[in-house]
Amino acid sequence: MSQTTPKNSSTQNLAKSLVRRAGVRMTRQRRAVLETILNSHDHPTASQIYERTSRGCQGISLATVYNCLETMAGVGLINQLHFNNGPSRYCPNLVPHVHVLDDASNRVLDIHLKPGLRVEDIFDLPEGVQIRSMDACLRGYIPEHCLSPEKKK
Repeated sequence: MSQTTPKNSSTQNLAKSLVRRAGVRMTRQRRAVLETILNSHDHPTASQIYERTSRGCQGISLATVYNCLETMAGVGLINQLHFNNGPSRYCPNLVPHVHVLDDASNRVLDIHLKPGLRVEDIFDLPEGVQIRSMDACLRGYIPEHCLSPEKKK
């Protein structure tokens, strides 16, 4: 199964509008890195993003990819995920959700809240606490059929 899909104008337009909305300058490198992440279904590491991006963006360096990822995570365009002591992974899904990490393969699956539920409906938060984002990880087993990109759409 391919982990990326071909670039298309809707992905390019989404990348451009996300970067502009975040208030950062759209560079050729940022566009290429963001498009790679938007087309990925596997929560890639920086090295994987570099490998995929460098195929279509000649001359991009791993350091540039790291800088792009740091900038985009810093302005909230993508989520930077930390699992165990492994490398950071990146997720373009900004809707509140949790991740399931497969114990055996380290594959990651996005799990969304049931319709109508809010984070505040799940957790017994102290009075006055306001949630800006959620970063939760469940660990266990993910069947192969749950990981196909078609299943997630």
